[in-house]
Amino acid sequence: MSDDDNDDNHDDSIIYDSCVLIGRAAAFAGKQRFSAPHHHRSGRYGRKARQRQRRSVSEIYIGLGPDYFRRAYRMHYSSFWKLHDELEERIEHARLEHRGYEKKGGREGGSYLPPPVRNGHIQSSVRLACALRYFAGGSPYDLMGKYGISHTVVMESVWYVVEAINNTCDMDIEYPESAEEQNKIALQFKKVSSAGIDICAGAIDGILIWMKKPSMKEAINAECGQLKFLCGRKGKFGLNCQAVSDVRGKILDISIAYGGASSDCLAFERSKLHERCENGLMKDKNVLFGENAYLNTQYMATPYSNVSGNMEYKTRDDYNFYHSQLRIRVECCFGMLVQRWGILRTALSQGISLTRIVALVNTLARLHNYCIDEADRLGVRDNLTSRLPIDVQYMMENENGFIELQQSAAHGMTIPIELISPVENFVDVGDTLLRHHRYNNPEETLPRAKLHRMIADGHYSRPAGNARRRNTGL
Repeated sequence: MSDDDNDDNHDDSIIYDSCVLIGRAAAFAGKQRFSAPHHHRSGRYGRKARQRQRRSVSEIYIGLGPDYFRRAYRMHYSSFWKLHDELEERIEHARLEHRGYEKKGGREGGSYLPPPVRNGHIQSSVRLACALRYFAGGSPYDLMGKYGISHTVVMESVWYVVEAINNTCDMDIEYPESAEEQNKIALQFKKVSSAGIDICAGAIDGILIWMKKPSMKEAINAECGQLKFLCGRKGKFGLNCQAVSDVRGKILDISIAYGGASSDCLAFERSKLHERCENGLMKDKNVLFGENAYLNTQYMATPYSNVSGNMEYKTRDDYNFYHSQLRIRVECCFGMLVQRWGILRTALSQGISLTRIVALVNTLARLHNYCIDEADRLGVRDNLTSRLPIDVQYMMENENGFIELQQSAAHGMTIPIELISPVENFVDVGDTLLRHHRYNNPEETLPRAKLHRMIADGHYSRPAGNARRRNTGL
């Protein structure tokens, strides 16, 4: 036999031995897999079942105490349970609807037992608590350990609560129609006006709802390009949210209909509130106070432009100060909203659809109003600055980014400057429309001119040393 034949036989032997070893290893692995105890498998995917110990909101409250509970959940313990009683049935309805459970078996009119849950039933109060902590800026991973639930349950609970709140009529937000309600709002503004302005029935402004760049699919569904969501001035993607607030910072009206590239003027004029205003919503000469991003009309009073430091227009500059004294309340409202719900200080994930983002912001606005009403009912201070350090750290380390709250140079209020007034004034409003508006709305017939005359005749002056902000709109 030749040396070549010996080498071939040797190679065949090595290949054969290798195949035998591989076969034995595969058989051993399969035996180990199928002989494993049943409790180590979960469902059809073969994942290990997690043994979790459920904890209730009451147990968490005992560990935290009333002060830390309020800081963690942004409301008092009694307010939490009051809210839960209102939402309990709707949360459970949302859960069953999303799960697609179909009640089968049992006698007609008899009791129905839902499918068993591996580590025990998850209470609706736990789902509400998880949602509030998530809205406040808390980490879902911390909630997993606290309540003995999975990450999936935490996030599912968030959207169950969003649906439940948005389906609660008692929490609806819509600017009041009646003259009586509008006059009540105007009276509250008059109490904080140094010049006694008594026709401001709400302050309006826009805020950018920050989010990651939407997917091409989302942009197509919205029937616009991805760049329509890019706010070039702030360098962020988002949605233009229009809101009206009262003097306490309670949201009276809210609208989200355009991307971050749209101006406040366009976003407002495509809102339901604008349509209502055009149809005579404002009663008893009441008006909204807005900045120069809006058109000066019979129902909207805006500042004068390019008058700061010009002695020829000193009385107009004085009017701008007293106008700003009331309009700033909506910026304070945004500051309160973002401080209370820290999720708005980070870019919302691309995994959240535009529809869900709109639903989420509406939910946060409703909860914001609820917290203000509860603070008034309980006669306590609505302290928003006292956050849990762990929440601040989680938000600051968020991979989607984080914004700091800053003090306004003009008023010293803590507001989200990076998100307010995101677009240049009238950038997407044609000159023809502006000329048409001026022609049909002579200055001397509008509420702004009347307010200006009141300020001038009353000899109200801008306080000496007050920081002046240059106005650049109409």
